[in-house]
Amino acid sequence: MFEDSIQKASEYSKAALLRLEFLGLAPTPQNFELLYAYVSGRLPQIKELVDGAVRGSGFTADQARAIYDKHLGADKEKEVLQNNVRQLSEELARVMEVISTVNEGNAQFSETLSGFTTHLNKPLSVEEIRAAVNKVVTETKSIATKNQQLQEQLEKSSAQITVMKEDLTRVQKETLTDTLTGVGNRKHLSNELKRLVQEAEEQKSALSLLMIDIDHFKKFNDTHGHLVGDQVLKLVARTLMENLKGKDCVARYGGEEFVIVLPQTRLMDAQRVADALRTSVAQKKIIRRDTHATLGQVTVSIGVAQYHANEQLSHFLKRADAGMYMAKSAGRNRVVVQDLDSITMAKLHDHKGKEADRFDDFDSDGETEVAAG
Repeated sequence: MFEDSIQKASEYSKAALLRLEFLGLAPTPQNFELLYAYVSGRLPQIKELVDGAVRGSGFTADQARAIYDKHLGADKEKEVLQNNVRQLSEELARVMEVISTVNEGNAQFSETLSGFTTHLNKPLSVEEIRAAVNKVVTETKSIATKNQQLQEQLEKSSAQITVMKEDLTRVQKETLTDTLTGVGNRKHLSNELKRLVQEAEEQKSALSLLMIDIDHFKKFNDTHGHLVGDQVLKLVARTLMENLKGKDCVARYGGEEFVIVLPQTRLMDAQRVADALRTSVAQKKIIRRDTHATLGQVTVSIGVAQYHANEQLSHFLKRADAGMYMAKSAGRNRVVVQDLDSITMAKLHDHKGKEADRFDDFDSDGETEVAAG
């Protein structure tokens, strides 16, 4: 993505590593690329987001991942797409060149056959007939060779296009996947939620949503460290994936929050799914790998909501979020089904302040923005 001279690249690399150390971030390839972009000043929006986070509550690994996914992950997809378009154009040009050659050969072959037929209508010597036959045989072999070249070129191009398609699919999957947990990221959630809501509207089918938050995660993270905290996030994500069907959408919304979209699922069935997930997570024990000491139990609070026809996506998410918030207020490690009326929702929004607006970007057609701080 970045093309710098050796001297400049060396300077930026050293500055990026120093910045990573200063921020307390692991020097992973993604973090390095993010900070390289930061120190080089190529992408001002990245510098603005990182500086804003540092001035706020501090720059976390989660924020680094979110900014990378938004501003560099998308560029990777675009870069691969442009590269594939270029390679495809080159392959098509090669195929057209061979086809053109074959067509010229076919025209010449047709002319040869026409001449041979004309010759046969005249009195010819044995030598003349032999020469005409030899010419037809030569042209036939030439056409066969050129057609074989076309077949080989088509097979080669088909294989190349298959590789490009697989490459693009891989990159697209990476840009829609949370790098830590392996489940979908917020961009994936936005895409799938819009698709599944449209499907529910068209088919007049039920659609439910779970908002999941890991209980006391910040305290657990502060006590045992971020590496152990990352293991908790992976464990919860894996547990959610193992207990759901293939058509269900699982995504990490951010921090310790996950969202699950359940197509063709009514509210009470979604509640049963949520309670089964809650129970499954609560049965897990966190064990420190180096000492084998048990660090405790992980629990989650879950809010459940069913989609209403023509409802704004932000409102749908807010209702599930309201249920999750109430589950936490009621003691955590529980499921709350929420179908709030507008008055109750307004009161809850006033209580939570700006927190209630964090889903509004799902109503727009553009990509979701990353909030720093």
